[in-house]
Amino acid sequence: MSVRLVALLVVMPLALAVVVAVVVITLAHRLSRSERAVTPSSALVAARRHAGGIDALAWVGLVAALVIIQVFAPSLTNGLGAGVLIGLTPTLVGATFLAVQSAGELTWPRPSGPLRRAPLTPRTVRTVAPVGLRRLTWVWAGGLAMMLVACGLASGNGRDIERVWDAASSGAAGPFPGWFYGGPLLVATAVVVVATEVALLLVARRPAVADTAPADDLALRTVSARRVLRGAQLVLAWTLAGVLLVAGTALRSVGTIEVDGVGRTSVGLVAGGTALLLLGLAVAVAGPLMMLLTTVAVPARGAAPAGRALHAASDPVGS
Repeated sequence: MSVRLVALLVVMPLALAVVVAVVVITLAHRLSRSERAVTPSSALVAARRHAGGIDALAWVGLVAALVIIQVFAPSLTNGLGAGVLIGLTPTLVGATFLAVQSAGELTWPRPSGPLRRAPLTPRTVRTVAPVGLRRLTWVWAGGLAMMLVACGLASGNGRDIERVWDAASSGAAGPFPGWFYGGPLLVATAVVVVATEVALLLVARRPAVADTAPADDLALRTVSARRVLRGAQLVLAWTLAGVLLVAGTALRSVGTIEVDGVGRTSVGLVAGGTALLLLGLAVAVAGPLMMLLTTVAVPARGAAPAGRALHAASDPVGS
């Protein structure tokens, strides 16, 4: 399989990120504008605006990283190295996305003024992160790791998949995500998973929004965690999809090799390759679909006055 075909299979889904980013930013802008009219406190208005800005900048960073990689990749490497960079593209842009999200959490607005009220309820990643979306992120990461290990063990030289008929006859097809490609991808996957958990921890531990009901503060944290997980699961899903598509194509190729004009078709390899291709296409669609389905607004609540809502769960803090 040619390098151009591999690039097409892996980069085409990434090009969809541009469209997705535009949709997400537009929705975030419209939703935040409608929320301001029913916000119970100015501190919550500022917090919601900050959270929306973080998410928008993170998607802009993702798209910018994608464009930079595609523009400068040809001058940075060629040959087999280009294949490694193509495979790393989703995780590289994902790391950029998560870095912006983390930076936004570190610059979260802190309570100010001579008298401030904030909920004292401790928050953890488990209480703020959507369970289903977090599990899905780990499923993509686990599936990717298992697939890369399996391909690494199946490949003799780490770059292609070989098929042997007898002592004098053999054939190979590539590229194949063996250890040459899979090793860097395993490291990149681990980086994305760790970066995701760090961003979620920052969401859980960030300063509480002053003069805001605990339920509103928790709702805002949950939305922030959901935004982090939407992007993380997307890049992991696309990386897994790329691995499945490349591996499936290589298996189908090696399963239909001709030797001296005679076709050497392996039904098992062709069937296995086809199954991987179909699974890869399904994962490539599932990633952005889940991201769009979990695009939600920050819940706007017509809460009671902040002082009364926080009375049982907060203490005044002097400046």
